[in-house]
Amino acid sequence: MKTTRVFAILAATVTLALAACGGSATDARYPAREDGCPVKLYPGPAAIPVDDLGLVKVDCPPDSAGKCERLLENAVCQRGGDVAWGTADNAINAPSLVAHAAHSKRATQGPRERGCALQIYAASLPMRVENIGPVTALCNEDDSRDVCQRELADQACLLGADILWQVDGPTPESTQNGMRQRMHGRAAHTK
Repeated sequence: MKTTRVFAILAATVTLALAACGGSATDARYPAREDGCPVKLYPGPAAIPVDDLGLVKVDCPPDSAGKCERLLENAVCQRGGDVAWGTADNAINAPSLVAHAAHSKRATQGPRERGCALQIYAASLPMRVENIGPVTALCNEDDSRDVCQRELADQACLLGADILWQVDGPTPESTQNGMRQRMHGRAAHTK
């Protein structure tokens, strides 16, 4: 009986810790973004059309000294968002912050099929685009660069992209299943 109670307390603690981190991406169209990603803040409702990704909550450490807002933005990034709205509902110096995570509506028409036609750029783009986000491909060790790049392009297609840029790799990587190759890029859509 005592073990069951300890297990229940441990499970509740893990659940609270995960909730404090803001959870994980819940919408496949918007993969998790890296901490520090740009996030637009709206004190009330979002002033632009958005896809709602749910609530995020972070606990502010006592020594956070104004860094709690960035922790909230990072939680939005982890959800795949680029917008946090409803931030004015938080009290000044609150021990935790809550906001609605969202992503600005995309120009894409949704996921595309693997093998879709893409424009691929190694570095900068010659036109204005709507950035969708980072994409990664994990390929077999003996796959050619072209095979690995096609897998990377397919990942961009699945996000609705018609442009793949800042292509990097492939670079060797040790995994549990042996050596693999990883390739990175950014998915985007023409405006």
